[in-house]
Amino acid sequence: MSDVEYLVRKSKEFDKAAISKLISAIEENPLKSFQILKYFVRDEFVKTHVIGFTGSAGVGKSTLVSAVTQLLSQEGYRVAILAVDPKSPFTGGAILGDRVRMKSLPQTAFMRSMTTYEEEALPLKVLLCVELLEGIGFDYILIETPGVGQFNTRVVKTADTVAVVLMPEAGDEIQALKAGIMEIGDIYVINKADLPGANITFGQVEFAISGVVKNGWTPKIVMTSAISLHNVKPLIQVIKERENHIMKTDFMQNKRKARRSLELELTILETVKEGIKEILKNRPELLTAFEKVLKGNENLTNLLTTVKENLINIDPGINQ
Repeated sequence: MSDVEYLVRKSKEFDKAAISKLISAIEENPLKSFQILKYFVRDEFVKTHVIGFTGSAGVGKSTLVSAVTQLLSQEGYRVAILAVDPKSPFTGGAILGDRVRMKSLPQTAFMRSMTTYEEEALPLKVLLCVELLEGIGFDYILIETPGVGQFNTRVVKTADTVAVVLMPEAGDEIQALKAGIMEIGDIYVINKADLPGANITFGQVEFAISGVVKNGWTPKIVMTSAISLHNVKPLIQVIKERENHIMKTDFMQNKRKARRSLELELTILETVKEGIKEILKNRPELLTAFEKVLKGNENLTNLLTTVKENLINIDPGINQ
């Protein structure tokens, strides 16, 4: 039995060390992840509920995700968390504060922090890890995104349910809602509801999403205070309501098709990037041309044409 096969067998027994090693392998080289994910292909439909938590920094996403995990675990469900932290564009590092805020997770839960540059949104490695965790058999996969904005488009394609987390008197959030965030949420969570202004925020959100119906589902608004598990129970009830709704249709199957289509698109883009790096490494004259473009002495179109020709020569199928 190979090392990968051993890790696959152990991961299907929910061995955390084995799962972590498989995720590390995916992170190290997402383009070779098929060598791992092929062991997790299932013929039957997997009823894993993937929930994306998005919202601005400081609204309490990590604490809320931790509370949701604890409550679902108490009901006997297997929960996995993928907490995505923004990576510094200067140092490449990340705070990974989720590990600090999620120390009280139950033994049955699995949690992994992952980093991303802001412009990557939810990167390919996160989507592939969702495939892995789903194949292992977790009942719930909770994705905590670094924030709102462009992250939203990918979390919509990745998650079955999108929970937009807000907090009272967050004027920027309400403005963002008016700008279109109400189109992406299935559940709107007003966290830190013990703070002044919670009812006002509730009314603002209610007005912003009035009349919105998505695939037969009317978005719900829930008020929580993640410092107390009891105050998060209403959110669990709405999650279950949402789950019952989407299980009655082919919504989740279609969502997986959308997610895998995005994975394929990102894989192709990553392959092209690697191909360009290989070309530049092996063709020093292209590096010289690149420098000329930077200095304004060379036409960018000519350089792009040359790079494309070299891509086709390296792999005839890359342009198809």
